Amino acid sequence: MRTQKTMLRIAGWLLCTVTAVAVMGADCTWVPFPVMNTVDIELVNETEYPIEPRLFVDPRADLTVYEDLIQEANWVVVDPPLAPGEVATYTFYCADAGTIASDYAIMLLSDTEGYESDNGPWVWYEHDYLCGDTISFIFIDEYDIGGDFFTRVEVNGEFVTDQ
Repeated sequence: MRTQKTMLRIAGWLLCTVTAVAVMGADCTWVPFPVMNTVDIELVNETEYPIEPRLFVDPRADLTVYEDLIQEANWVVVDPPLAPGEVATYTFYCADAGTIASDYAIMLLSDTEGYESDNGPWVWYEHDYLCGDTISFIFIDEYDIGGDFFTRVEVNGEFVTDQ
């Protein structure tokens, strides 16, 4: 009998905790135990040149218009540019990262010359990624084998787009 009451008490506390977390919504930064309310953005330079990733992050997850996202207020400054082989990681609260894009990254061939990526991929919260995920923008130069410089996006190691 005593064991049954203990189990009911534990179930009651668990129910209360789950309800409290659900009511708090996406941005529950004050919770005293770990909650996956962040998203990591990895910038991976797989080229032989420095890269200016031109990363933009906006809290709205429904952006589709270029001018709405590509604004100075949404620009994540990466300074200095990514060195060849470098991986840089940025962490955002999910409430702050709805639409994320690399706007035609620039491969810096010299101090005065740059080559723009063939693509500028976008990803959206709840469409391409969720809280707790790792989004990787991978900058790839296949020029020496007849290809081009482009950006591939993966979420948790799974291909999303290179368009």
